Amino acid sequence: MTDFQILLVLFMITAISLVVFIYLYKKKLDKRIFDKKLRQSKHVSEHEKIRVYLDNINEATRAKHRKI
Repeated sequence: MTDFQILLVLFMITAISLVVFIYLYKKKLDKRIFDKKLRQSKHVSEHEKIRVYLDNINEATRAKHRKI
């Protein structure tokens, strides 16, 4: 093998490794972003449940006082 062929093979191996590394990193990053959005939506959902629960209590209290 000539020096050119050795350098070409090394370049190809490096390029393939770099592409695989970038692909895996992007996949991991996308998963992190998705998990973050999911956690945030769960948090918003909990706040919404609490708000609805408190609104129901307020309505029940107001209805009780209206009857008197």
